[in-house]
Amino acid sequence: MDGQELLEVVTSLVRPGGRELVCGRSGHLAGHVCLVVSDAIDLSTLLKEFSRRYGQLRNLVSGGYADPTVTERTGLPLLAPFAGELVEMRGWASGSRWLGCGVVRAGDGEQLVVLVAERAAPSPDAPPEGASWADDSSLRVTGRDARDDAAQPRAGIAEEGNELPEDCRAWVQRVIELTGWEPLGISVDWPALEGELGVPLPADYKKLYEAFGGGTFSDSVSFLGCDEGISFDFLTRWRVALSVDRDSTLGAVSAVDPYAIYAPGGKGVVTWGSTEWADEYCWLIDAERPGDYPVLARSHDGGPWHWYDMSTSEFLYRVLADADFQPFGIAQYDLGTTFEPGSGGPFGGRPL
Repeated sequence: MDGQELLEVVTSLVRPGGRELVCGRSGHLAGHVCLVVSDAIDLSTLLKEFSRRYGQLRNLVSGGYADPTVTERTGLPLLAPFAGELVEMRGWASGSRWLGCGVVRAGDGEQLVVLVAERAAPSPDAPPEGASWADDSSLRVTGRDARDDAAQPRAGIAEEGNELPEDCRAWVQRVIELTGWEPLGISVDWPALEGELGVPLPADYKKLYEAFGGGTFSDSVSFLGCDEGISFDFLTRWRVALSVDRDSTLGAVSAVDPYAIYAPGGKGVVTWGSTEWADEYCWLIDAERPGDYPVLARSHDGGPWHWYDMSTSEFLYRVLADADFQPFGIAQYDLGTTFEPGSGGPFGGRPL
């Protein structure tokens, strides 16, 4: 099928209440559908179009290497039908469906594939028990007075060479203590990274990265770093998102509407975290106001953006520890407060 037909079929399959997923390929089990793709379509085109429609992609297989941390809850259903045949696979979460596109080995060559698979995740019409995703406003503003100031974190991060305000330093320490993590002290050439962006990164984010590296909190919250492989590299994801956002052939509506992906010297969104059910955590960066980076977040159902006037570290702590921090707090689900380093990180994804 050609590009337009493919998109129409994919849309019908990922729509809530879409038809049962039974694959017609010999030897493939139910629970997914593999779609025939025209030879006139390439992987790059599909990645751009699906990213525009479905938001941040997940890198599941690259160069024949599958991310060893992928689970049923983070995209494994997209890999299962092809066993060891996969060369590339990118995935998107959409309600109760996974959407994937990639390349598989076929005889002496390779073949582009698109598939839709079942996903054990809440649909927009059935949010997790106890959670409230509905919000009629286009943007929710949460000021610092929404924080619980009664419970203060213990001091502990060394101040030497640290430009963090006391409040931010305390929230970083609180995340460290919550997870029982031993800070790694990763060395990073921040000026080089910030030179490409054209703005300094939040100071507490840099401290979080130096302590943890990129990886996954509570087996569900991805924290993006740098040099962590594609799965946890915020800079690579930002470059791809910016390229897609600037591609006029994909339409005028941005995947982060009503915002745009941040471009050096401008104002826009940069993603620093996400969840396995496709919530997105971002900064709103304005090059004319360096150092002022509110957190923008939106839930898996593509609902409105929520604006939080708080630091990255405070937001992350509240997501992990505050069950009343809705709609993003996960403490109510008893997922634990663990941290797993990214597979491409300085320690090869092995817990220390």
